[in-house]
Amino acid sequence: MSGTIEVHGGDYEHVLALPGVHNGVDIRYVIGRPNEIFARMLRERAYEACEFSLANFLMLRDRGAEWLRALPIFPYRAFRHATLHVRKDSPLQSPADLPGRRIGVLDFSMTAAVWTRGILSDQYGVRWSDLHWVVSGAQRFPHLPGVTLEQFSGDLEDALVAGAVDVLLAVATSDRGKAPAERRLRPLIADVEAEEWRYYRDFGIYPINHTVVVRTDALARLPALPAALWQGYAEAKAQAYRRKLGTTLVPWGASHWQKMFEAFGGDPLPYGLNAANRKVVERLAHYLFDQRLISAVPDIETLFIDPNR
Repeated sequence: MSGTIEVHGGDYEHVLALPGVHNGVDIRYVIGRPNEIFARMLRERAYEACEFSLANFLMLRDRGAEWLRALPIFPYRAFRHATLHVRKDSPLQSPADLPGRRIGVLDFSMTAAVWTRGILSDQYGVRWSDLHWVVSGAQRFPHLPGVTLEQFSGDLEDALVAGAVDVLLAVATSDRGKAPAERRLRPLIADVEAEEWRYYRDFGIYPINHTVVVRTDALARLPALPAALWQGYAEAKAQAYRRKLGTTLVPWGASHWQKMFEAFGGDPLPYGLNAANRKVVERLAHYLFDQRLISAVPDIETLFIDPNR
């Protein structure tokens, strides 16, 4: 065995079988909150290998970071039409109503926000620059030339309720955890699932949000690491697919599973730089460039290690 490594990432069904020896490397998987993992990786390069924001990885590479590389392993995807929240009594009824409005977002550079802004432009014709952006707390990338951000010292969800912002861009809200009758917020897009399907049909994009990165010193210590990670993630996902996790837990789970696998060609979470994944990464890169978060659209092939080399 050539060595041991900890991999830090989210708590997903399709990584449950990742721990173990793969290609001679003993992989220990440490579950954490992805946002906290990203912050520590950016701030202190805390992990030899971890799940990481795909947008932030592209931003780091654009800024000349040579201390980390990525593998074309994409453990987390999500459509982002449900990230836009307004008050229940808001006059805003659709993305077309957004130009000129104040929109709060915890971190401007997070992948979910990049996708949401891109979707607003492509699907609804609403440019990110037509909105007034309000952020709260420390930003992962505090200096963004060409981007104007208003700093807010309080909680953005409270600001939305109080009317200090018109819209909140957030993956989740505390309001959602309340009983329906007690909720003060609603999604801006009424039929989120229908709009997500429309986006997928029109653009062929199922957004990739996270990738797997490794520090270059870990690559030097464990030359077998890329192949080990690829093997481990692929085998764990294959086992989850065989078990059809979740199909026995909720009503109609089995029929929903079959429908989704048919819709996504038998693999909703494909790894590697196949044509579909290259298209998704390229779309995200174009969004980043348009939103002035990177200086140029990169050659996608140069971003990722070939794990089978």
